Amino acid sequence: MKKKAHFNKNSPATIISLVIMIVVCVAVIFGSQAIYNAANVKYDEHIEIDFTIASVKDLSISSANASDYSVISAQEAYDENGELVAYIIDGTTVGYNQESPIEMETIISADGTIVYGIDVLQQDETEYLGVRIKTSEFKDQFTGRYLPVVSSTSTQKGSKIDLLSKSTISSEAVIDGVNNAQSFVTDNYTAEG
Repeated sequence: MKKKAHFNKNSPATIISLVIMIVVCVAVIFGSQAIYNAANVKYDEHIEIDFTIASVKDLSISSANASDYSVISAQEAYDENGELVAYIIDGTTVGYNQESPIEMETIISADGTIVYGIDVLQQDETEYLGVRIKTSEFKDQFTGRYLPVVSSTSTQKGSKIDLLSKSTISSEAVIDGVNNAQSFVTDNYTAEG
């Protein structure tokens, strides 16, 4: 006659195994969260901007495939010591009103990693809704943020920007415009590119 294996849930070996499994699971959960936070903590920060732009120099963008990035013009920005501190990129992006692109200016750090600020120069978005992309409340979210910037609803890696309620298309268009400006700078002017 064959004996069946007997499982004793109260045996010391079973209890020790269960405790070890729980400890390992907790360690994996908290460890992965700590690793994620360490890798993404910079995207939650706002960097202090400690310089002023003293002079600018126009850049020739004819050989830089500017149209691929929807860039209209670019300038180098220098501080009072003559050091290159940023690039000023004027470009367009398409929002809710597809017939009239949003024209915006984005100031990107010289190394292409931080957006120092944005301005919406021209837009014809919906009245009372999309036009809010010009407000300081929306634009100030970009100041001193690591790139790329992403929608606060996105699961992608990047600095989270809160979208304007009932103006998500316009808000996301501005985010796209900032990221296009960064791509233009890194692909054409930084050591990375």
